[in-house]
Amino acid sequence: MRQSLNASKTVYYNDFVMVRVDKTLKEMMEEKPSSRWDVEYWHPRWESLSEVALPLTNFSQFIQDDGITYGQVGERVFSKKGKIQYLQVINLKPTGIVLSVRDDRVEENSRNDPERSRLKPGQILLTRTSFPGMDTLIGRCVVVPDTIGKANVSEDIDVISLKEGISPEAICIFIKSEFGQNQIHRKKKGVKSVKINFDEIRSIKIPIFSKAFQSHIETEYKKMAVCHDKAMEAKAEGNEAKYKKNIETAEAMLKDLIAKTEAVIRGEREDVV
Repeated sequence: MRQSLNASKTVYYNDFVMVRVDKTLKEMMEEKPSSRWDVEYWHPRWESLSEVALPLTNFSQFIQDDGITYGQVGERVFSKKGKIQYLQVINLKPTGIVLSVRDDRVEENSRNDPERSRLKPGQILLTRTSFPGMDTLIGRCVVVPDTIGKANVSEDIDVISLKEGISPEAICIFIKSEFGQNQIHRKKKGVKSVKINFDEIRSIKIPIFSKAFQSHIETEYKKMAVCHDKAMEAKAEGNEAKYKKNIETAEAMLKDLIAKTEAVIRGEREDVV
């Protein structure tokens, strides 16, 4: 700590400097996927992975080859007659996709509907962009439902396709957990526009869950999704009471599932059921 006095000698200021002695310069330079020198990246508050009691691997081990993409970059041209639902960051909420906040559409096979990012059930949507002071924009995560229909996404949303046998619900819940969110917020970088790129996503450390545990998370996630869908139906019908009841239930179920998953990851419980 350093103490200084202002020019008029009326106010003292205390300056604090944090120094990590557990990381060498060589380790910082060799950090993958890219070396990081910024102080924020090395802040101890991101070190929650030290609490993980399960074996870890890189997210890349669960993602298909060329299994990450994002929507068309550039001008967005909407069409009221468009057949393709166009999802933006604002459409991704904790419990699922919400169209009532913004129901935009684009023309099929137009530049805003590239085939590579046309959505398929079971994919993961992960928001990749934020701005200073708007941390909640990045790291939003939902599983594409079976009822998605024809839909595409903006450039601010990554579309992730997993390998066969990997539960998207289990991965999504991990990303929503403190262990996933801490890694995303640690890896993001930028000034005016803050982003996380494909290599940084692939380098996220994810626990190796058993097939049974993945199945249990999937079951609980889908129960939550049913309440979310009921809330969306009620919203469309103009039934605010029914909407509020179901969305609050879905949010409570999601919060409970994340908390139980975090406890399993820390070795504090055996399962989420």
